[in-house]
Amino acid sequence: KQWYQRRVREMLMVETKDVASALTERLGQHESGTFFKDADTGQDLITELDCLVYGHLNAIFMTKLPSYRMKRALGLHSRLIEYCKYVEAKHGLKAQRDRS
Repeated sequence: KQWYQRRVREMLMVETKDVASALTERLGQHESGTFFKDADTGQDLITELDCLVYGHLNAIFMTKLPSYRMKRALGLHSRLIEYCKYVEAKHGLKAQRDRS
């Protein structure tokens, strides 16, 4: 049973790192912005994808988890943290990040 639980955690961390890398790559290396821009104005568009990604990232960043491995793995991608802050600022959201 312990071996299985350890293996599941390892697989989850690999998936987390892969997803974080893919999201970071898709967002690009800009300081701020969302996944899509208006073709005419070039302004950021907040889409359902942004809501979904923000909701999941914010839940992970703000929740006290039994292990901080996932939060640390995502936190290595500073672009994801900046993305959350950008969405919060753009929509007047206030979030208190768990500093652990």
